[in-house]
Amino acid sequence: MRTTYGLGGLVRMEWIKVRSLRSTWWLLVMTWVAMLAGGLGVGLGYRSHTPVAPATQIANNALAGAVLGQLLFGALGVLMVGGEYSAGTMRSTVLAAPRRAAVLAAKATVCTCVTLPVALLGCLMAHAAAQLAITSSPVSRLSLLDGRVVRTVLATALYLTAVALIGLGLGAIIRHAAGAVGALFAGIVIPMIIAGMFGEAGIAVSRFVPMMMLANSIIVTAPVSGTLSAAAAVAVMTSYAVTGLTIGAVLLRRRDV
Repeated sequence: MRTTYGLGGLVRMEWIKVRSLRSTWWLLVMTWVAMLAGGLGVGLGYRSHTPVAPATQIANNALAGAVLGQLLFGALGVLMVGGEYSAGTMRSTVLAAPRRAAVLAAKATVCTCVTLPVALLGCLMAHAAAQLAITSSPVSRLSLLDGRVVRTVLATALYLTAVALIGLGLGAIIRHAAGAVGALFAGIVIPMIIAGMFGEAGIAVSRFVPMMMLANSIIVTAPVSGTLSAAAAVAVMTSYAVTGLTIGAVLLRRRDV
């Protein structure tokens, strides 16, 4: 008798897989370390900065660890699919669950449920570390309850989650963990370099480059002039993730495993 798995059953299967991998926990912990170190380093660096930095400047730089965190999250997304191809277990997965698009949807659900709370906690830790580091210094502190900080934390967490989903899509498209991680890194870094080569002419395009959106729209309390708003940047990143997952689902259905 053949068993048909619904989305709930597939999600449970994927959750068991992702929590059983050591790489999952290492990548998540490394993300926390990167976020915490970034916030602490910024706070310590500004304690004796001349002139005294404003509170918003500390907040703008406290989440700098997200620059590394996005690569770690992207790698986690890649491994949720690419790891199965590398290990040769994807064939068993699709034999047990022939609805391949549903398999990818389950992976995306688990990926989101894992990365979003981890990203939120990492952002909170980074901001708290930066504020703690400037205690008893001339630098003014900015409360976590400040609306600008809340927006920054939420936007950064959503951005990091979107990068993880982009990695998941790339893993399904490329079907090779190392290749997908390389493509993810190239997609984040190279467009920024290319846009920079065109000077002012590249500004219009750079607004839609992930790294530029992170630095100029997401982790700052107020977007840099001429760039996207935080909400628009998150929407663009979400569209990138949806596009990657859609292409990945189509190819997963059409190709032999």
